Amino acid sequence: MKITKIETIALLDPADGSVTSWNPSFDESSGDESSDDSAIHGAYNATVVRVHTDEGIVGIGQSEAPSLVIDAIIRSSQGLEALLLGEDPTHVQRLWQKMYNATGVYGRRGVVIGAIGAVETALWDITGKAAGKPVHELIWRSFATTASDTEPLKRVTPYATVYPPGANLEELEERMSIAVARRMKAIKIEEWEGQFGNVDMETDVAVIEKARSIIGPKRDLMIDVQNRWRDVGQALRTIDAIEQYNPFFIEAPLPADNIEGYRKLVESTHVRIAVGDWGFTTRHEFADLLRRGRLDVVQPSAVRSGGMHEILNIAEDAYRFGALCVPHTWFHVIGVAVGIHLAAVTPNMPYFEYPIAFPSTPLVDDLLLPYFEIAEDGTMEVPDRPGLGFELNEDVLTEFRVDPY
Repeated sequence: MKITKIETIALLDPADGSVTSWNPSFDESSGDESSDDSAIHGAYNATVVRVHTDEGIVGIGQSEAPSLVIDAIIRSSQGLEALLLGEDPTHVQRLWQKMYNATGVYGRRGVVIGAIGAVETALWDITGKAAGKPVHELIWRSFATTASDTEPLKRVTPYATVYPPGANLEELEERMSIAVARRMKAIKIEEWEGQFGNVDMETDVAVIEKARSIIGPKRDLMIDVQNRWRDVGQALRTIDAIEQYNPFFIEAPLPADNIEGYRKLVESTHVRIAVGDWGFTTRHEFADLLRRGRLDVVQPSAVRSGGMHEILNIAEDAYRFGALCVPHTWFHVIGVAVGIHLAAVTPNMPYFEYPIAFPSTPLVDDLLLPYFEIAEDGTMEVPDRPGLGFELNEDVLTEFRVDPY
């Protein structure tokens, strides 16, 4: 079997025009309302990668980066497609190394690693389909001695990111109640204008008190500060004030580059501190977070951090430090599929991210078939279908596919 083509699929759902960008600089269109830019800002943007073979087996991956950038990394004259054409797609780790080596001068970190990870995920999908085995059986690896079973889990547990959390406490209750109704065992809220992380400590306490009252005492509550706090002192004062509501972790409380600040914060609180979503890629950057920053939870992105095997490298390193690994994905649902398989074989991965997005979008709800299902106990079944066990919904591609942008 040989690789014949690598395809970038750009998807755009304008929704109701109120979608909040992951990048605050692009929350509002900077141009004319009739311009192409105005259709992109305020919309859901997704980048899917599909790898084709001469035997008709295809694999899928996803990258949380602009589709035009990913397409250039893949299809340029010295891009990933040129490197992999004619290669055996089942040689996944060798091909990862080939891509990493060949892009080293302009890659090694950042968006190039995101592109490599999307391709690597697709290669695992192909390999599983060719072998007739689910991906988690292929990626299983030994960790340091564990007290857990060595068999892959049959069911795994997502946590829900409710985003945006709402403009006021009434909207917060409405949106978090949806997550509760969907039987989520753990729920994360984010900072928001006029709400947590943006007004004062009294507002922060009121929001977290409300959130805990909505989800009850038995569900885990996560809080994403999105780098809003300016210094360790501010972070500690707020964490001390909300610790009574038993947060499972506080995510990204300080700017991403403040590694020494993270160490000071971790050493000064009993609440878990989590970092890793904001642009961190590969085991090498996460090694810095674990060794210098002393993080309690690392959050490699299933759609940015280099692919499934690289996340396992990160998780194993975290395990040796007594830290958890809880992958990020936000609304990129192939990343959810990745999280399911990773959590099945990773002893320090109690949760992975699952989106509850406002407004809703078919790019979350309908992009993959079969649809995700949350059981009464808040868990998801680990598929025993070959590969990732999910396929792209061609109807969604037909409706929302655009040229890379």
